[in-house]
Amino acid sequence: MADYYSPTVVRPSIPLAAITPLEHALLTCMFEHEADGDAIYFFASEGPSDTVWLGIADLKAALEDEPMPSGQIVEMIRARLAEASLDDTELEIDLSDLGDAAIFQQIVRRCKELDHIVITSAWTCTKMLPDGFGGGVTVVTAEHILSSSTSQMECRLLDQAEHGDLGCAPGHARHPILMLNEGDVREMVADVQKAYAETDAGTVKVADIQIRQGCIEAIDKLNLDELLRNIEFSAAIAAIRIARAASA
Repeated sequence: MADYYSPTVVRPSIPLAAITPLEHALLTCMFEHEADGDAIYFFASEGPSDTVWLGIADLKAALEDEPMPSGQIVEMIRARLAEASLDDTELEIDLSDLGDAAIFQQIVRRCKELDHIVITSAWTCTKMLPDGFGGGVTVVTAEHILSSSTSQMECRLLDQAEHGDLGCAPGHARHPILMLNEGDVREMVADVQKAYAETDAGTVKVADIQIRQGCIEAIDKLNLDELLRNIEFSAAIAAIRIARAASA
């Protein structure tokens, strides 16, 4: 029977002062770690752990010291604490849906010394199995979490070999048009509240979790089909113009 491993390193080392008590508790359970001056170097010899066990008293203390009163991680821990029985002294926390990148992104957003974090993993196996080897990399910035793997790289290289520098097969790619950024929404909230400073809307405190909920609600109410058809029409006209010029 083969064993699969994913040794992982996180670069660069992260300033200890940039990590909240709750993030520190989670990350030090998910990763091995070493001091690097005033920073921490995170790594995992066999792969990060998706499941951690933390004492309820420690979690409550970490929440009390948490400088971020809301957010995806804080809300998840609060929900797990609410589910705990009076007899529980420890919580089993499944982080597989959240992922380590989401925790690191919170740190990048707050830390002026970091503009990105890179999580690099090697996929290895104790037998030379064809599906047992490869790797992946995730780049975390304040705005994006982007990942790629060696299998994705293989596909891109095969497309490039067949189709040249265009990379992926022409006619099959997808091109992002719009991305709703919670940071931009936060700035818009400030502008709206400034404009309506004398009303209730101008004085209410808007938390990060409410920014997220507002984004989800706004997207749910949108119907972009007509706008997308207009963009598709514009792209079709542009493609015809380019083809006409190439055949002239």
